[in-house]
This record gives sequence, structure tokens and C-alpha cells, in this order.
Amino acid sequence: MDSKPVVLITGCSQGGIGHALARAFAASDCRVVATGRSKTTMADLEQDPRFFVQELDVLSEQSVQNVLSNVLEKFGKIDVLVNNAGVQCVGPLAEVPLSAMEQTFNTNVFGPMRLVQAVVPHMAYRKKGKIVNVGSVTVAAPGPWAGTYTASKAALHSLTDTLRLAILFIFAPHQFMP
Repeated sequence: MDSKPVVLITGCSQGGIGHALARAFAASDCRVVATGRSKTTMADLEQDPRFFVQELDVLSEQSVQNVLSNVLEKFGKIDVLVNNAGVQCVGPLAEVPLSAMEQTFNTNVFGPMRLVQAVVPHMAYRKKGKIVNVGSVTVAAPGPWAGTYTASKAALHSLTDTLRLAILFIFAPHQFMP
């Protein structure tokens, strides 16, 4: 098995944070699995042999399972998961349609958790892995038109803290003993 770390990144559309992260990890000699809802938004990465480009809809359990199967078949491991995919939702809370709020939470909260739940068994079996959930500074200073987006990122921050504590408790329970 290749010793280079395998990094799976969601939300790698050109011009975004995920795309820049994919390039940075590749420059650091990692095997990068760049994902997005459409390969056309990652066409430049697909032309570069340093990237394994996959279509991934974080809202679909089947899509997540397909990508994980493809990655494990090709590389045999996932060392790092970067949950970067996300959507904005702008407008006053009293007027934002509930369907838009649901879509934001489905993408920004349940999407990352879908990936976490899919990859953790593999990482736990190997006793190795890192998960990065991309949050937002808006959680610390919410604006009047970003309530839904901010709330979704606050939920992701909370879930991430809980996951960190759960893993710490599993691997270092003595830190929780009196």
C-alpha cells in the first residue's frame, strides 16, 4: 500500500475553498480525492493525474457509499476527510422558505454527518484518520440575513465538538476520570 496519505475533500468546485485545499494537499504529496456534485465544475482537476475526481452528492447515501467504495478500491484507505461542501441561505428568517432552510441544513449539517458516519468505521478499524469539518466564523458574529446559514454552521460546530470528545473518550478515557 502506498504510504502517501489519501485525502477525500467534498465541495471542490473551481474557485472555492475545497478546490484550493485539493491543490494544497496535492502539492504536499497527498493522494487527493476531489469531489463535487458535477465533474464539470472540477474539469481542471480531472485533467491532472494527481487527482481522483468523483461526483458526490452529500445529500445521497448511495452517492456517498459509491464514492467510498471507489476510493477504498483504488487506494485501500482514507486518511483524511475534509467536509467542505456547503450552501448559503440568505434572507430574513421570517421570510426564508422552510424548504430553503431544510436544504441548507441537509447540505451543511447532514451531508457532513453522512460522510462522517460512512468513513468512521474504516478509520476506527485502522485506528487512524482525521476528519475536518469546515465551519464558519459567522457562528461567532451572526448577521441579520444569514440566520439559516449561521445556524447550520453552529450545528456543525457542535456536532464536531461532540465527535472530538467521543473519540477522545474512546481512545483516552483516563482524561475523563476524576
